[in-house]
Amino acid sequence: MTTKKPTKRKSRQMKLTIESIAVASLRTRAGRVYVLCSERGLREVRLGRAGAPTRREARERGVRYVRRSRWTAAAVRALERFIEGAAIPSDLPLDLSAGTEFQRRVWEATRAVPWGEVVSYREVAERAGYPKAVRAVGNALGQNPVPIVVPCHRVVHVAGSIGGFSSGLDWKRYLLSLERGQLELAWRPKRLLGLFRT
Repeated sequence: MTTKKPTKRKSRQMKLTIESIAVASLRTRAGRVYVLCSERGLREVRLGRAGAPTRREARERGVRYVRRSRWTAAAVRALERFIEGAAIPSDLPLDLSAGTEFQRRVWEATRAVPWGEVVSYREVAERAGYPKAVRAVGNALGQNPVPIVVPCHRVVHVAGSIGGFSSGLDWKRYLLSLERGQLELAWRPKRLLGLFRT
């Protein structure tokens, strides 16, 4: 029994189902920041060179990485202004469709934490409507696809320790130091900056 090869029309239809994701990047003192956007909005922010999108990854995810500045320009501009000392605009379009309802509620509560302030994981749990799910809230923040924009770096342990961060504590310290929001954490900026490589 022979297997029929897909027709040209079917091949075209298969190609049309591959989602395009626009990619851009910018440099910071802590390293590269990669921005991935769908047509609907910002989908991912990746911190550090390890987060660089690759063709192999695109194939595995069933997407196509492209350069499309009209999709990425707003996010790149917002992140550049953040590094210069401005808050991320609250109306920056996001595409968080991959998250669960619980995750999106946690991310929305975290996005509302103002510039230069920090809150505890317990506070985020309460604001999201899940006061007893502190550990699950921490896990949801660990899966946050758009750090900085959904500012999980502003969430710390209730005892005052810095807590975790999916991209590493050097990045968390760097982001908090930009906002000067936690001087009581006894950072050492000179020593800290030596850990970063551009």
